[in-house]
Amino acid sequence: MAIEYHLLGANKKVNEIVMLGSHDAAITSGGIRARTQNKSIYHQAKCGVRIFDVRISGQRTGHGGAKLSAFHGKNTPEMKSKTVGGVTRNIEVTRMVLGDWGMDLDDILDGAKRFVDKYQTEFLILKFDKSANYELILEACQNKLGNRIYKKTGNLANHTLSDMAGKVVCAFMPDGFAALSHAGATIADGAAQIVSLYPHGTMPDTINGLVYYGKGGTSIAQPSKYALNAPVKGKFLENIDKQRRILGDANTAHYSRNVLRMMYWTQTGMVRSIKGRDKKAWTTGSKLRLKSLWAEGGYNYLSNSVPEAFPMDSHATNFQIYLPNFVMVDFADEHKGQTIYDLNLLTRAEIIQLNGSIGQPGNTVSFNV
Repeated sequence: MAIEYHLLGANKKVNEIVMLGSHDAAITSGGIRARTQNKSIYHQAKCGVRIFDVRISGQRTGHGGAKLSAFHGKNTPEMKSKTVGGVTRNIEVTRMVLGDWGMDLDDILDGAKRFVDKYQTEFLILKFDKSANYELILEACQNKLGNRIYKKTGNLANHTLSDMAGKVVCAFMPDGFAALSHAGATIADGAAQIVSLYPHGTMPDTINGLVYYGKGGTSIAQPSKYALNAPVKGKFLENIDKQRRILGDANTAHYSRNVLRMMYWTQTGMVRSIKGRDKKAWTTGSKLRLKSLWAEGGYNYLSNSVPEAFPMDSHATNFQIYLPNFVMVDFADEHKGQTIYDLNLLTRAEIIQLNGSIGQPGNTVSFNV
């Protein structure tokens, strides 16, 4: 069984739904402080992931060879002549110091294509960020995905699920998109643009791809304002504070539905493994906090901006389109995917009730640390 968003309605726009996202999607190997996922791209997609955070660089393979692989760490590439796929090419290769390597790009693309081949009513977004060898990355996308690569013009936030069906969006953040544009690549070649407006970005006049507002990550060290004697709970609370502020900033800026909201349910820190911290973020109490955090931004924004539209039973204004569209997680699985998918099924009254439950007695988080 797979989570299929088209069941919400083929004419639903991307900006009208909330989907699971995969943080550092291809890091399925490595140490406990680097590994962030444990499923293939295909199986993450089956669990409901629709946007994948991917960082790619050149990895040495020995004997003068190299390959394009995902990494989690600091990217410090240098140009070398290496054999890639049997052909000698100039490629930027990274010497990993703090971090680990993950899936090969070929495996990422094979998994993405396998999914949209099987579930042709669904779509996927590969978000390439902080990478190297952008021309080689696009070339691999073209070769592996074939006619499954997304080439539709316009802002995909306003496209319907039917418009997106059966496609893989290869979206490049500004550095990568600029390099590809300089080389002459456009959306007609499968090079989609992705722009983050956080913290002070400018909305482009036109875009062939997507625009979002969001930012993940907490401080590596434990800030003094959070519980020093309960570091995992402290990281959890730090992330809630950060995400609340970021989502509030998006709405304070009056960004329209053309800007997708991205909420991170992840924590960075030195204590415990990533998986250990993540487990504490998915207890029964923690899930209620997740839902409440997701619910509060859009409702608060419109209730403050147009309060006359907000008796409980009013349908004059659809605040739901201002709620986060992507919830980024570590270790994506079926349970997390269903939790996020079910947010699409909440009624207006249920969302308002979730919003009103924030900070109320009983809305607590239990940590055994």
